[in-house]
Amino acid sequence: MSQLSNILTQFTRGVMNRGQRGLYGGKQIIFGNTICFSNKKSRRNWKPNVQSKTYHSDILDTDLRVKVTCHTIRCIDKAGNFDNYIMKTSHKNLSSELGSDLKNTMKMALQHKAQLILFKED
Repeated sequence: MSQLSNILTQFTRGVMNRGQRGLYGGKQIIFGNTICFSNKKSRRNWKPNVQSKTYHSDILDTDLRVKVTCHTIRCIDKAGNFDNYIMKTSHKNLSSELGSDLKNTMKMALQHKAQLILFKED
């Protein structure tokens, strides 16, 4: 039942396809009205402030060029570095395929490094 509710919330919230290719930190397109002096209302939308940044991943030992929102940039700074942000943020809060894929790849890389260390000790 919970899986069905997750799917329904994604459709009602309007998950952006371009948001799946970057780290948007839950930010979505917001819709509303602009109101002029004569009180006429015109529909408009506010898109997230998306920047393209390059982050270095110590776990993967590569530079990654990622589209991120300014909110996510502040979250990465608060976490300390890019790897800490990806590893400590839940899949729900990452809310993108890119974030989930990066998290899984980093976990596999850490497991591989741990196995190499154990193999060297033996």
